[in-house]
Amino acid sequence: MVERALNFTASGKNVKIRRKSPTNPGKCAESVNLQASILDKKVLDWLLEGPVWLRYAVEFQLLDGKPDVKPVLEDTSIIKIIDRLQDSNTGIPALKTGKVHYTETGKAYWDLFFLVDIGLTIDDLGLRGEVEEIFRFQGRDGAFIIPPNVQDNYFCMSAILISSLARMGYRDDPRLAKYIRHILNAQNNNGGWHCYYDDFGVLDIESCPMDNMNILMLLGQYDEYRNNSTLKGAIDSLLEHWDGRGGGWRPHGFGVGRRFMSLQYPAVKYGILRVLDVLSLFPHAVSSRAFQSMLDFVLLKAVGGKYFAEITDGSYAEFDFGQKEEPSRWLTFLINRIEKRVGQYR
Repeated sequence: MVERALNFTASGKNVKIRRKSPTNPGKCAESVNLQASILDKKVLDWLLEGPVWLRYAVEFQLLDGKPDVKPVLEDTSIIKIIDRLQDSNTGIPALKTGKVHYTETGKAYWDLFFLVDIGLTIDDLGLRGEVEEIFRFQGRDGAFIIPPNVQDNYFCMSAILISSLARMGYRDDPRLAKYIRHILNAQNNNGGWHCYYDDFGVLDIESCPMDNMNILMLLGQYDEYRNNSTLKGAIDSLLEHWDGRGGGWRPHGFGVGRRFMSLQYPAVKYGILRVLDVLSLFPHAVSSRAFQSMLDFVLLKAVGGKYFAEITDGSYAEFDFGQKEEPSRWLTFLINRIEKRVGQYR
């Protein structure tokens, strides 16, 4: 491997970025790495010109700083989302009524997901009372049953909420440990997960990409699981799904087509950006040829180091990832966050 070091100054900080590339990379990967190295400072300066919540995410997660959270909590766009999370029709209180479906953006599942991606905690948001209501849906075995349709074995749904809680201050909560034990006990023979009950005699059925992705999103928050060999089956299943693109393989109805390969946030159903984000938490995935292929595919979408949303959602129209005309600082930040993780593992 060849290591390249790049120094630049941003917001008064001297930052060193180290990138590693193969000694004999393919032309595609080489051009991507070269372009990224050249444009790092310009892109970072552009990111830091964004709204206060995005600057917070960049300084906290890319530059390892300790920015003041107060200006973020005073931002009108963020206040609107916090208010939605407290609302009885769209927020966490609405879960008990069955009014919130896990695929609906602009509601509890994905509003919480967005705020945690910024780097905010439950205590920052003042939502501890609301979050405690989520645990009312947890059974004695650790599973969550949430109206209208989250069953105890539908980890593809419950893990979205619980992974957000893990990232927002509940990582060491014993109730999350109980949920994780339930998940691990439900792992099928190929190392992944699906939504069928064991008594159907389907332990050998192929695992579901959505289950694997969302469960790994949760387990990837814990050091003890990032190098755990028992997760290789689920990780490899996602990598093989990418490798099998174009062959018509659609496990549990999930394919790798145009929608999957388009940049979108949040990728509610199944998308390349979220798969990469999750897999970048695991050294086993990062070291694979399939992961690098997937990442190179995304990096080649850059225009001057900036990325455009290719599919948008009306619930977030006021944010730059909710429009296609201008490059999205948020998507650019997320992809740079993936690259930073990759660099730490190589």
